[in-house]
Amino acid sequence: MLKPAKIFEIGITAFLLGMVASLLSCANTSQGPLGGPKDTIPPVLIKVVPNQPIVNFKTEKGSILLNFNEYVQLKNPYQQILLSPPTTKKPKSKIKKKGILVSFEDTLKTNQTYTLHFGTAISDVNEGNPFHNFAINFSTGDNIDSLIISGTVMDYTTLLPKAGVLVSLYHNPSDSSVLNTLPDAISSTDEWGYFCVRGLKGIPYTIYAFEDKNNNYLYDRGVEFVGFCDTTITATIVGKEDLPQMAMMDMKDTIACLSRPSETDIYIFKEKVTNQYIENIGRINERECFIKFHAENPQIDTFRIKGIFTDRIIKQFNSNRDSLTFWINEQKPVDDTLYLRINYMKTDSTGKLVPCGETRKLVKPFDKSKIKQTNSNNTDSENSGLTNAYLQNLSGNTDRNTDRNKPTTTANKSQEKNNLTDKNTKTREDLLTFSLNVDGKTVENMGIELVFPTPLIQAPKDSISFTSTTPRMISSAVDFSMDRDTANILRYIIRAKEGYKVGNQYTIKIPTGAFKDINGFTNDSLVKTFALPTDDKLSSITLEISGVDNCKYIVELVNEKRDKVFLRHEITKDGNILFPYLNAGFYSFRITQDINGNGRLDVGDVILRIPPEKARLFKFPDGKVIIDLKEQTDLTQSVDLVKLFK
Repeated sequence: MLKPAKIFEIGITAFLLGMVASLLSCANTSQGPLGGPKDTIPPVLIKVVPNQPIVNFKTEKGSILLNFNEYVQLKNPYQQILLSPPTTKKPKSKIKKKGILVSFEDTLKTNQTYTLHFGTAISDVNEGNPFHNFAINFSTGDNIDSLIISGTVMDYTTLLPKAGVLVSLYHNPSDSSVLNTLPDAISSTDEWGYFCVRGLKGIPYTIYAFEDKNNNYLYDRGVEFVGFCDTTITATIVGKEDLPQMAMMDMKDTIACLSRPSETDIYIFKEKVTNQYIENIGRINERECFIKFHAENPQIDTFRIKGIFTDRIIKQFNSNRDSLTFWINEQKPVDDTLYLRINYMKTDSTGKLVPCGETRKLVKPFDKSKIKQTNSNNTDSENSGLTNAYLQNLSGNTDRNTDRNKPTTTANKSQEKNNLTDKNTKTREDLLTFSLNVDGKTVENMGIELVFPTPLIQAPKDSISFTSTTPRMISSAVDFSMDRDTANILRYIIRAKEGYKVGNQYTIKIPTGAFKDINGFTNDSLVKTFALPTDDKLSSITLEISGVDNCKYIVELVNEKRDKVFLRHEITKDGNILFPYLNAGFYSFRITQDINGNGRLDVGDVILRIPPEKARLFKFPDGKVIIDLKEQTDLTQSVDLVKLFK
């Protein structure tokens, strides 16, 4: 048991240690309290120099200072800080204590209203909280023009918003102003593709939007995406700080960002290049080659390969018609070097299409799989790749054919048996591999897809077995069609001529050797079974389409990002379209007006003021373009195409 004196001594010691710890804690003023809430508040602007409203601003060597309540930083100021209307030399910006100093290198126009946009350039130092989309107006005259125009920029195919696009306004422009004249006013789109151009007069403006990759305020044709407003727009709305168009939005606040008023929608696209020439040419393998043209739709007069009959050449353009793949349908070996003679219309130095003839050499690429490893001391053959086995393969003198004629010994039989049971058995060299794609959810609309790597010379429909089996195990043949895709000679579609039945199981059987390609390769047998879905949790949407008016439309069910197509219908008349067997989830309907009926969305022409073909998102009754489809839901929606595309 401790004595009272000892207890008192221990108590005094503990008290003194506690006092020292407390003093040390108070002295540590360089570190804030630990475990506190994270700072999520953006910097606060406390003063602008000169004082607002800024009028009679200097036209030469002027500057504007923004002072904040904390230290801030600049990120990508060269791209983010914009002066509207722009000058040849961009403004310079730098940190000055707790502020941002912007100075103007170019002489400003007299009696001109300017807007300084900061985009996402400013944020605080500690947490990087952004001071989003702040802009300030000033004038070199007595008055500040205060009208605004707002809008949204989207990709013309996905219909998704495009961020960082330059929006340029012109008053009384020429046809080529967007190519060689600085705009009369500019702004930039935020993460939602939204823009607000400030400091405008009450006059009509022509509006363009383009990427401006090189930051020169000019559109580079054929390199950058571009779009334009079909008609001029006269600014009528007076800009006030409490307007949602001018508010400093939190980009994570989806509802607030999407609810901002938009006077116009601009759809950007990449124009077709017009200069025509052969950009690239090559040989993929023994019988497959390609030509890449710089522009679409090349005008080809003659196309010949030395030593190959013209009817032995199979040709196919890609969907954009700027790349031509061609195959040589010859059963005999094809020369390692081919000579192609092509006569076509090529763009000359004056920009005109003139007849041109070119002879191109197509060399067969080396088959690296035939190069065998040799002894490590045989460095010369290894470095060159010219092993004895490889040279024999090139000359056709291999041991494979002679091995087949040798008597089979017991040892050989044993080895052969082991090879057959080995999981790593080598695939036969003349095997034609292909894919058969079918999904019970989409088979009624999309059919059964066969995709081959090379063109077929044998594709007998009669060799394919297509059967239906009922729940009582009664089987019957399914009458079907098999058609080659008119746009892709490597793709075939099988369709049942009668409707599919829920509860039945369907089986496709393709026997060995049914298909043969231009190489003489044949397929192995394949069996595929499928059935229509029976899950009672699945949903459906029916669209009642009206207003088709003898035009072709493409109706697609897509995901919320518009980068995946679930179902696709092409229609030429009014009627109902069913989208069945849908899982719960988020969906949109993208509808394309295919005016020329070529099955794709065509781009426009900026100089000729021809807009691209239109694709639009259907808006549901709540005004949204995305629907949150629940389980066991069957919806019917009316779609007026006249209203949608007006």
